[in-house]
Amino acid sequence: MISLFGLMGAFFVLLFGASYFFYRKNSPVQYGISLSSMLISIFLFLFLYSIFGVSGFEGMSLGALAAALFLASVLSLFVSVLFNIINGRGKGAV
Repeated sequence: MISLFGLMGAFFVLLFGASYFFYRKNSPVQYGISLSSMLISIFLFLFLYSIFGVSGFEGMSLGALAAALFLASVLSLFVSVLFNIINGRGKGAV
C-alpha cells in the first residue's frame, strides 16, 4: 500500500520533471503545469468529495489523493520558482 508521502513524492517528481522540461525550453508553461494540477486537486476535493458525498473508504482515498496532489503541486511550483531565481532567468522576480 502506497503511503500519502509516497504518493505525494511521486506526484512531485512527475510535476517537477514536466516543469523542468519546459524550463529548459524557456517556456512559461512551466508554471501552468503546477497551477493546473492545483485546480484539478481542488476540483477533485470540493466537487467529487463534498458535493456528491462520496463516503467510506472511497471518500478517504479520494481526499488523500486530492491532498497529496495539492501539496505536491504547491511544492513543485515553489521549487520551480526558486530554481528560476537561483539560475538568474527570473531576474524581475526579486
